[in-house]
Amino acid sequence: MVGKTSPDTGRRTRPKDRRARIAAAAAVAFAERGYHGVSVEDIATEVGVTKSALYRHFPGKYALFLNSALMLIDSLEGALDSVPDDPARDPRETLRAQMSAIIAVTVEQRRSAGIYRWERRYLRKEDRPAIRERSWAVNARIRRPLHQIRPDLSDEDAFVLVVAMLSTIGSITVHNLTLPPRYMEQLLLDACTALAETRFSPAPAAPERVAAADRPGQDNMRENLLRSAVGLFHQRGYNEVAVEDIAATVGLPASGIYRYFVSKSDILAAAFHRAADRLETAVAAGTAAASDPEDALRSLVSIYVDLSFSQRELMSVYFAELVNVPDASRADLRLRQRANVEQWSSYLQAICDGLSAADARFLMYAAINLVPDLGVLLGTSAAQQQAENIHRCMLAVLLSRSGQRLGHGEDAPCTPTIGSAH
Repeated sequence: MVGKTSPDTGRRTRPKDRRARIAAAAAVAFAERGYHGVSVEDIATEVGVTKSALYRHFPGKYALFLNSALMLIDSLEGALDSVPDDPARDPRETLRAQMSAIIAVTVEQRRSAGIYRWERRYLRKEDRPAIRERSWAVNARIRRPLHQIRPDLSDEDAFVLVVAMLSTIGSITVHNLTLPPRYMEQLLLDACTALAETRFSPAPAAPERVAAADRPGQDNMRENLLRSAVGLFHQRGYNEVAVEDIAATVGLPASGIYRYFVSKSDILAAAFHRAADRLETAVAAGTAAASDPEDALRSLVSIYVDLSFSQRELMSVYFAELVNVPDASRADLRLRQRANVEQWSSYLQAICDGLSAADARFLMYAAINLVPDLGVLLGTSAAQQQAENIHRCMLAVLLSRSGQRLGHGEDAPCTPTIGSAH
């Protein structure tokens, strides 16, 4: 927004909130398009200022990105600060107030809160520890009342549950489903309530790995290129990897790649379509063998978690780099994702009487979102060890409006832990 003209001097004056406007526009842009998908010119144009005017407030694009990450953690800390720290208060009330405060600020900042998906990939090494420590401190503040309510939880299990709660809330930043704000907040609070109640297995077992026959062939150059490219994209980020880097991993000159793919983005798209094919094939087989909608829901949750962690690099790249896929492929992938969500949501509706299609899709996106988030925070080995508990987290979110849980073949009535009225 350009400044106003002073009646005394006839000169343009700077709006007092220009820095805040620039920061807000940058946070939205980075959340929606990632770091490399945004330029300083984009942000300046959005605010209606020149690049030189923007540089008076921020020295460059990275400074804007770092500020966006800091704004998000500031918001989370501010939400928790709004909840009185009263040792005499019922911990259920404290936990509910904490979740409600975080939900409210996330709904308010829905367009910009998705920055959390990009922090770990594009923050510089020297800036990561401070953000990480503050994030862990937020988690620890929520764990305190949770431990009071659930003294049976180990600190690791409580950490996982809090991450799952925050990821469930953050899921609204990765889809465009619209619901009335107050109703959306209640859905999210119900899901957090269900997660707080989730009982973990005492000794999580690693999930079965995908059979060797389902993996790319070792002697197929196209498959080798796909696998190598995904590994590099995961390690460095798509924009930091050159075609020459991919070719070198399989002993080809850069020009040799073009016998198999027309461009680097074509490699990325091919990898994503392969991931979608495998997920759809596995889900189709699992649900075809299901005896009823409940069994089908169990099956797809198990398949999704197990594929996510047995092919963690590919799934991580999918969630981080979809913006870099060519428009046509990205549109097709999103259509396939929506079709999957709609199919899976139909099983949820069949189980939960009275659940609307919109609510079912909303809960499905929330449950799906917590899997990659937990995978990133826990790391491959720990995530595989926690796979059974992540199954339970997904089911807790999905059934948070049903009055029942799906465990190992048993339904149990839900007794609200942090309290909410359906």
